[in-house]
Amino acid sequence: MNNLINEVDNNKILYIENINEFDTNQLNSSKKLCIIKTDFKDLQQIKNFCSAYTNLDIWLTSENITRKNIFAANTCGIKNVIAYPIDAQMVREYFKCKPQESKRNEKFNDKFLKDKHILILDDNILNIELLEETLAPLNINTHSFIKPQEAIASLKEHKYDLFLLDIMIPEISGFDVANVIKSSELNKNTPIIFISALSDADNKIKGYNLGSVAFIEKPFNINVVQSQIYNILKSQSLQEALEETKETFLAMVTHDLKTPINAEICALELLLKNNASKTDDFEYELICDMLSASKYMKNLVENLLLKYKSEKNQIILQLEPYPLEDIIKKCLEEIHYLTQDKGQQIIFKNKTRNSICNVDYLEIKRTINNLLTNANQYSVPNSTITIELKENEFNFLIEITNQSDKENSKNLKPDIFEKFVQYNKNTKTINTGLGLYICKKIIELHHGKIYYEPLSNNRNKFCFNLPKPAQQK
Repeated sequence: MNNLINEVDNNKILYIENINEFDTNQLNSSKKLCIIKTDFKDLQQIKNFCSAYTNLDIWLTSENITRKNIFAANTCGIKNVIAYPIDAQMVREYFKCKPQESKRNEKFNDKFLKDKHILILDDNILNIELLEETLAPLNINTHSFIKPQEAIASLKEHKYDLFLLDIMIPEISGFDVANVIKSSELNKNTPIIFISALSDADNKIKGYNLGSVAFIEKPFNINVVQSQIYNILKSQSLQEALEETKETFLAMVTHDLKTPINAEICALELLLKNNASKTDDFEYELICDMLSASKYMKNLVENLLLKYKSEKNQIILQLEPYPLEDIIKKCLEEIHYLTQDKGQQIIFKNKTRNSICNVDYLEIKRTINNLLTNANQYSVPNSTITIELKENEFNFLIEITNQSDKENSKNLKPDIFEKFVQYNKNTKTINTGLGLYICKKIIELHHGKIYYEPLSNNRNKFCFNLPKPAQQK
């Protein structure tokens, strides 16, 4: 060992043959690397040494290296465990790379890390402590759990940026927790990393199939795990920034489009009103088609803008008592030209005595318009669309039933109310796939519920309910 120290740099290396016989006089400020020979029975003393001399990089060297021993060393904060006798080339490489190492640690000062929150789940407190120490240089907010049920309760209430999950946990496995994450509203898109000693191919494949972005084997190298997590969070932040830029641009464009579309609608309505008696049938029909297309385009633009607002929690309802019957009749007037083109008939049945409900007029009108527009687009020509207004003790219920072709009905899926989902790929119409998503957001803000029911003979029924005012219950 003395030959190695002399060969590499006797001013920067401290070698300890036996930690119990360590003499503090051996240590001075020039020492950068400390190599301790161990049989792994003296780890508590080594841990105390690591705590006392945090400015040193500490390696262990041993003739008895096993996975279990490496893991035990990692829990003590040891960065590297190497075989004895020591390979001088490894030490040379350490000093060769040391400047880059210190430079690498500087990058962990990125400001975006301070706002990140990571959930750690492991039933072994030593593992949790090691992960927390590993993540400490990154200045990340860690939230650690030993019991999976407590972790599940937290992830349902709080948004996290990354999950670090052990697999072998009593009661519920890490794989089961991953399934809960993927079905949660807040964290379904949050990346997952499995950290486990179960490093066989089957478990890795299962982890990746559950959507994990990495699989870290225990025992792990602290520097590698730091870099992995740092780069995953960095990529995530860049993606979020890109998404934010895209969404902001989209919101600006859609907002700016509203003005010329509204002007076009006003001009066409004025043209119809002032020239109704002078215009022949063909011209009248052409202007009506243009007006209908402009209103449809206005609805698309408003859906895009509302999608942006809903995801930024910027939708503020203006609730006022208003007859739902009147809102439905206004929607029927606006969709008249669309149904006329396909030879469709809309039948409205009002089965309420008093349909006054506390609603945001514009948003409920938008919801009904979206549902009627969908019914028009995806119904077969010359069919009948039915809209019924009902009530029970607690709610008003609006049901829209249409008849589509066999292929269209078969395509309906439970995710129909998610954004960018279209249930008829064959319909050649301009569509954002946001109509039903917007409907769901609006109805939920009104504390109602929206759903669909497949019926016989290729018929589909879309329904939503709205709570009755207290005085009507």
